[in-house]
Amino acid sequence: MASRDRKGRFTRSRAALDRFLDKCRFNAVTGCVEWVGGKTRGRGKTSWYGSFWYEGKPWKAHRWAARFIHGLEIDGLEVDHECGNTLCVHHLQAVTGQVNREWYWIRVEVGLIEEEPDDGPEDDGIPFFTCPDWFAATYSRAFPPSDEPPF
Repeated sequence: MASRDRKGRFTRSRAALDRFLDKCRFNAVTGCVEWVGGKTRGRGKTSWYGSFWYEGKPWKAHRWAARFIHGLEIDGLEVDHECGNTLCVHHLQAVTGQVNREWYWIRVEVGLIEEEPDDGPEDDGIPFFTCPDWFAATYSRAFPPSDEPPF
């Protein structure tokens, strides 16, 4: 039986934490812990966010991390990505919606993040990430080029 906190919410479940951590990877360049599991977008041209199921309900991965890993009180607040990376589940803080939007535009102005473009390539539902050189080199050594399918 899962335990509950003083507000009646379920507390951290080891199985859920294990599932969550299996979907995270550390980025040594940025220091971000990036979500590599399922992703979702809001309406319109919005950024990608991690998606995680917990106790039969969908959670944004960064909100789940803020609540159950970092112990932040997020009720009635938004969870801000201090690094500007919406897939990061590490650099998080709970802020009001107004503060979150103000900091977003400051990050756009200083070039930490780019404003979402109005036009772009057709969205096939799969996010595109540039593969770091070191990762590509490691991958190519592990899986040399071949005409045969890898699996």
